[in-house]
Amino acid sequence: MKKIGIIGGTFNPVHLAHLIIAEQFTNELQLDTCYFFPCFISPFKTDVASKTENVAEHRLQMLKLATQSNPKFIVDDFEIVQKGISYTYNTILYLKEKEPDSKFYLLIGSDQALSFKQWSNWEKILESVQVCVAFRADDLEKEPEIIDILMYKFHTPIILHSPIINISASQIREKIKQKNSIKSLVPDTVEDYIYSHKLYL
Repeated sequence: MKKIGIIGGTFNPVHLAHLIIAEQFTNELQLDTCYFFPCFISPFKTDVASKTENVAEHRLQMLKLATQSNPKFIVDDFEIVQKGISYTYNTILYLKEKEPDSKFYLLIGSDQALSFKQWSNWEKILESVQVCVAFRADDLEKEPEIIDILMYKFHTPIILHSPIINISASQIREKIKQKNSIKSLVPDTVEDYIYSHKLYL
């Protein structure tokens, strides 16, 4: 049985923290494949939907550039092709059909874990995949609360031993607007893509 990881997000843009945590996720759980699903519109960011819709194809291409060196990483455009609001459970159903006879591991951030019971079909998600959590610095003291939120029937979350990296996409976009360097925050290929396409100015 294959072990398959799932990482979703806006990736606006993808940055080094995404990649480092994805590497840790893949190695720690000995995954055969790790799928990245850039969303079209996040259910929790509908107020800025137009800003992500307009750069959907760019977000997809940057993610492909950022992950191309790791043969276990696959970028799937399912959510972008579907358009509309991207719901994780629909993506899981799609992937289960695409990769039958596999065990699935869904990686979420600790901030997402705290609001997990607001997700569409959250119970079905917990029944369909093994949820894994990567912590942000601000949430370290909330581990007991997060475990309690994600405990469901016999499903227990896995806490990833990932490094705490304080990089955010909003920070990168702001640096670009301010004409500050982003060299230490994104892969070189992504930096080149951003500037060549005049993104986030």
